[in-house]
Amino acid sequence: MYLAIKEILKNKLRYSLILTTIFLIAFMVFFMTSLALGLVRNNRAAVDNWQATGIVLSDYANDNLTASFIPEKNYKDQVSEDAAPLGYMFAVTNLVNDSEKENISIFAQDWNSFISPSLIEGHYPESDNEFVVDQSLENYGIKLGDAVQLNGSENSYTIVGLTKGNKFFTEPVVFTNLTSYWILQGTLNAGRSISALVLKNDVQLSADGLSQLTIQNMIAHIPGYTPQVNVFSGMILAMIIISGLIIGIFIYIITIQKLGLYGIMRAQGIQVKTIVWSLFCQIILLAGFGIGLALLAIVAVILVLPATFVFYSSWLAYLGLSLGICLMALLGGVISLPRLLKVDPITAIAE
Repeated sequence: MYLAIKEILKNKLRYSLILTTIFLIAFMVFFMTSLALGLVRNNRAAVDNWQATGIVLSDYANDNLTASFIPEKNYKDQVSEDAAPLGYMFAVTNLVNDSEKENISIFAQDWNSFISPSLIEGHYPESDNEFVVDQSLENYGIKLGDAVQLNGSENSYTIVGLTKGNKFFTEPVVFTNLTSYWILQGTLNAGRSISALVLKNDVQLSADGLSQLTIQNMIAHIPGYTPQVNVFSGMILAMIIISGLIIGIFIYIITIQKLGLYGIMRAQGIQVKTIVWSLFCQIILLAGFGIGLALLAIVAVILVLPATFVFYSSWLAYLGLSLGICLMALLGGVISLPRLLKVDPITAIAE
């Protein structure tokens, strides 16, 4: 370790360039990962909050919640404490007397069911014209106590409760009861339907026209979700591999450039294992400092990013990515080991 630190301090410019490279690479990987996690999470957060074990959709919906419609006659006898009815629809909302519109997802359920959202402020609705909304709508000027309209309707609804971390299809979720849902659909007096039955405790349901699947399978069929996950996963993996190759090449070139120095060290009687240990200590120090600076930069970014930005920080993911970057850097040292181990003191000094 002493030799590693001594050499880094002696060749500040050279190692500063390597440190800067590792910092920029690590920051790019962390930033892109946070964007990917933010987008993925916003597609499914409200569903994850159910903590359900399964879901029942209509047969023809192709496992897609947004395309599922279950008539009342098909689900009425299936509702229980462990099987909660859910209505879903995409909508547009705006404050009363305000033309600024925002896209939302509507979830309708019974307020005493297990899929009701947890509140961070306010109370559950006590009438059909009251809503609970995700806190993120405050970023668009819609807050507790405001009156809103939906889809251009003249009816107004008052926001009486706030919840947190409930988004679906990347949009904030507005929670209402089933009666308000049917009113919005225009089916209150005839043709009532729901989108799904959400299940817990591994309940199994079987009925004509219905299809049961796992929550994960349903999430995978959210339009665009799986392609997004695949694209971002492939992109992050490619960045890690490319980053590792760049760092590895840097380490390899520097190691080869120091063969003369290693030859002198060998001629002075310094053991090979001491030289190898010094090399890997340098790699670990540089990678560690570079990754540490990148994490500090991510913290700074979190503080300045607007609340509407799709960004989610996961320190567990950062830890995994940091280990990956370190391993790729160490691989660069491993590649240069054969040259280092075979170095001949006389030949190396002559070169």
